Amino acid sequence: MQKKYVLPIILLLITPIILIGCTINQPETSNQEQENVQSTASPDETHTANDFTIPVIVTGEEAREIFETNENVILLDVRNQDEFDELHIEGSILIPVGQLESRLHELPDKEAIIIVYCRAGRRSAEASEILISNGYKNIYDMQTIYNWE
Repeated sequence: MQKKYVLPIILLLITPIILIGCTINQPETSNQEQENVQSTASPDETHTANDFTIPVIVTGEEAREIFETNENVILLDVRNQDEFDELHIEGSILIPVGQLESRLHELPDKEAIIIVYCRAGRRSAEASEILISNGYKNIYDMQTIYNWE
């Protein structure tokens, strides 16, 4: 076989394996769950699916609207201190995700609206899950600080 065909053939063989691997062990979600997780959320919505509270992913614009139109809203930055010192949203509190479980006492109101953000979205998702598993009810995951702009 000619060398110019080897790479395309390898790519054709590997691509389906990668795609199948990405879908294995992914929990199935109903249309209702997907609607609850999608944007256009408001604090009056119920975010429950199969008896588990789930975070609502919001855009920066939606997060800002929630922050500006509601009382008892917490902006939670779950990045590290150096990232916070470099850039943060005014009025936010810093609890790095690695310290969140041991510092939950700093967030005593489990009914408060909490908008969680980090740098890229991974830590805010992890923090949202920690909050939910500890009984917090109104969790909004803005994902990245750069969505706030």
